[in-house]
Amino acid sequence: MAQNQHQKQKVQEDFLGRFRIQTIQNDQLELVFIPEHGCHWQTLRAYLRGEWIDLLKPLSCEETKLHFGSYVMSPWSNRIVQGVFKFEGKTYQLRKNFPDETAIHGDVRTRPWQIVRSTPEKFEAVLDSRNFPDFNFPFKLKFKHSLELSHNQLGMSLFIENVDTKRAPVGFGFHPFFKRCLTKQDEDVMVILPAEKVYPDEKCIPTGPAVAVSGAADLRSERWLGSPNLDDCYTGLTGNVIRLIYPGSEVEVHYRIDPVFSHVVVYAPNESDGSSPRDFVAVEPVTHVNNGFNLYAERWQGTGIKVLEPGEIWGGACELSIFDRS
Repeated sequence: MAQNQHQKQKVQEDFLGRFRIQTIQNDQLELVFIPEHGCHWQTLRAYLRGEWIDLLKPLSCEETKLHFGSYVMSPWSNRIVQGVFKFEGKTYQLRKNFPDETAIHGDVRTRPWQIVRSTPEKFEAVLDSRNFPDFNFPFKLKFKHSLELSHNQLGMSLFIENVDTKRAPVGFGFHPFFKRCLTKQDEDVMVILPAEKVYPDEKCIPTGPAVAVSGAADLRSERWLGSPNLDDCYTGLTGNVIRLIYPGSEVEVHYRIDPVFSHVVVYAPNESDGSSPRDFVAVEPVTHVNNGFNLYAERWQGTGIKVLEPGEIWGGACELSIFDRS
């Protein structure tokens, strides 16, 4: 067991050693991330009661794939069935990149971003899909991503510019893996999501319009997250703040989202034997429903898919605020 863990640690160190690590920090928050690999977050820590506490599940590496931390998803989020979608009468095939034969989470999260501004508390970078002949999307797009610290707040944004000569469907989201327990004082986390509807689905693909939340899928009140085994896409938001409460650690996280995020995916899986929850919950503000391009083509209402005219720029921001409840 110890030898296997040592091997995994060496793989991670060797892989991360290829990249320059970027840090923005103030006296309350510290974010470490990798611009050359999708601006993937390695750690996010808060300084509380005299010590630094990790808010996210630590980054892990398997060969050339990074897991956990947080990353940007675009020009789509979540899954596209078989990597195929239709738009304005044409059918497009994307590369499938997930064991379930879907194309998942876009194609900016492993690409090198070009840094345009870097200070101790602010970072900006751009990514132009025209610089990558193998970019997994049939439309030319330019992305601008920013991260900024202010006191106990971390702001993040993404804006997409259509640099093509034709209309382009787009979407995006953020995928942080929050820890279920911040310290030994926590027994679990409370996730309060002001969403009235959730999509019925099969293997994360909607099978019908969103329905009223109920049972374990209803996250509108303060209660332990427990073992709901969720991988659900929510909509019908009645507020713009998602809350994560850690009563034992006396910490509360507020996740304020812009109106462009009409959907939120919550991924809170159980262990493979179903006996207990895993040690993270992913709370993902996204602009559109899973398999959104296809549902938009089928004229579903409220998919959240944005169609950009040539030259149009569109996007939005989120803000994480960390509070000491003691």
